[in-house]
Amino acid sequence: SALSIPYGWAIILITILLKIIFWPLTGISTRSAKRMADMAPQLKALQEKYKDDPQKLPAKQWEFYRENKINPMSGCLPMLVQLPVFFGLFSMLRTAIELRGAHFLWTADLSKADTLFMIPGLSFIPFISTPEGLPFNLLPILYIATALWQTHITPMSPGMDPAQQKMMRWMPLMFLVILYNFSGGLALYMTVNNLLTILQTRITKSAAAAPPAATPVTASVLTPASKKKK
Repeated sequence: SALSIPYGWAIILITILLKIIFWPLTGISTRSAKRMADMAPQLKALQEKYKDDPQKLPAKQWEFYRENKINPMSGCLPMLVQLPVFFGLFSMLRTAIELRGAHFLWTADLSKADTLFMIPGLSFIPFISTPEGLPFNLLPILYIATALWQTHITPMSPGMDPAQQKMMRWMPLMFLVILYNFSGGLALYMTVNNLLTILQTRITKSAAAAPPAATPVTASVLTPASKKKK
């Protein structure tokens, strides 16, 4: 029909619509992660102070969270709400027969990997190579690039040591082999979703960069009781 939308653009529009619907939840998660990152020095000092008392440390951490109005779970719950939708779209786009033969930009068939050309002599790479060589699939590469960008602008949990943080920031590279031969439609959705998440993260960070009135961080749990009472 004359009013029909090409499948590639339909995937992009659906992704944008879902991002708008879940925008408030994702914003909560981003603000929570930034708030936790801002508290990292105080939390580290608290952990250092009670490192020899592992039974008392959790109670002091929760006291610190309560006094500073921090909910450590507020960053995870919005993501859990979105997971069913993500997995539903993931399953649908991976197997949708309607995408067969659908063109989008350089992708000749959205139901298959968007191979632009073959790189000869690289047929030895497991899982992603073919006897003819290594297919150059652009969309999965773009997806991994946006995933790396996203991990580098997302605040890490203050409880992670530097080695764990480094591993988390580069973890998307581990999924390249798994995702490399995904269908073009699925790779398109995941890439656009990442770009929209990056945009929202930057907008949320910019909005929180200059608060009208900064509330001083409560650090009473770091002050010995003898100094509190005079």
